[in-house]
Amino acid sequence: LRNHIQDLVLHLPVGIQYTLPSTLFTCSQLRHLNLHFCSIYHPLAFEGFDKLISLELCGVSTSSELLESLISHCPLLEKLEMSILEDLDMIEINAPMLKKFSFTGDISSICLKNVPRLVEASLIGDVEQTESLDFAKIFESCSALEQLILNFLNSEFVAEEGYRVPRRLPVNLNNVRRFDVPDILLVESYKLSYTICLLRSFPNLEYLELQVVDEDDSDTDEDEESTEESLQPETLSDLTFNHLVEFQLGSFIGGTSEMQFIKHLLANSPVLEILVINRQFLDEEPLDTREEIFTEISNSPRASPKAEIVYKDFS
Repeated sequence: LRNHIQDLVLHLPVGIQYTLPSTLFTCSQLRHLNLHFCSIYHPLAFEGFDKLISLELCGVSTSSELLESLISHCPLLEKLEMSILEDLDMIEINAPMLKKFSFTGDISSICLKNVPRLVEASLIGDVEQTESLDFAKIFESCSALEQLILNFLNSEFVAEEGYRVPRRLPVNLNNVRRFDVPDILLVESYKLSYTICLLRSFPNLEYLELQVVDEDDSDTDEDEESTEESLQPETLSDLTFNHLVEFQLGSFIGGTSEMQFIKHLLANSPVLEILVINRQFLDEEPLDTREEIFTEISNSPRASPKAEIVYKDFS
């Protein structure tokens, strides 16, 4: 405090419950604050970090209310990274200058309440209850969002009988240009339904990357009912990619759902320039099987005369 510290990085060992001293919250010159594995309980008299532009919180112990208060008292905050390991109530993010947001934890506990300048977002984690995942609330004020990474990891999606995922968001996010889904199972499942819900809401998407989980993998954490059916054409019937330029498909094995998605995308992407397929796992198949798959993809109707299909091994 006496030295008017501007950058503070405090990484403590896992398991040690160290409570930050209240004097930290009087460091009015802080610009960058990085805290790992400690307890945060700022005093009631906390007036905020008026100059803080980046905040990283990993494995911290606190409450939803204190997190909300801390973030909202950083009026110049541009970058926020949070890895929340404990179960918290809904966390409303009120950061009008925020440009980049990364969150790991229960995705359904996040509400981007006031982030009109947010450009990049990364949401990684699980969902406690399928019905609790409300993308309309999560992306409530993300009109400037351009890039989104969404990773549900290995969490199970289970809902009560009769529950249906919304087909799209209440409003389109017209500025989204890039959408990355690093772990997706292309079968009839809630994860896929939520992903397609977002795709329908990104009308100006230019770059799409899907890292596919082996749909024939018996060790998947998806519930048995959801993994029995392949992707159906009607699921994609109203999904178009009018501005998509590049599509990257990872861990391709030539499964029924993968082929269905590729064919639909080629037929509904009028300005597509390149489709990149990671053939690493497909190379384990017999040569005649690979040739049959390649031929089927090559002969699929294309809306774009410029569309090029490239097979790569990213291993």
